[in-house]
Amino acid sequence: MLRQVFIPSASNPIFVLPEMYYGKKIMVTISAMDEKIDNPTYYLAKAKEARAFFDSLQCDMSGFKFNREEANER
Repeated sequence: MLRQVFIPSASNPIFVLPEMYYGKKIMVTISAMDEKIDNPTYYLAKAKEARAFFDSLQCDMSGFKFNREEANER
């Protein structure tokens, strides 16, 4: 697998393919990367958002007793 990030400087950029892919059927996917991803504050905001989401899903498991016999019953 190959992943390469680059910024094309022309309307017809050239991408050099490694020899290990010669003669093989390959799939090329192109997607634009947002500039906000390079910004560290973007990651901090996303981390806070994820923390808030998962904090809302927490439940009290202090009284839970795992029963292996019941779990393995078929």
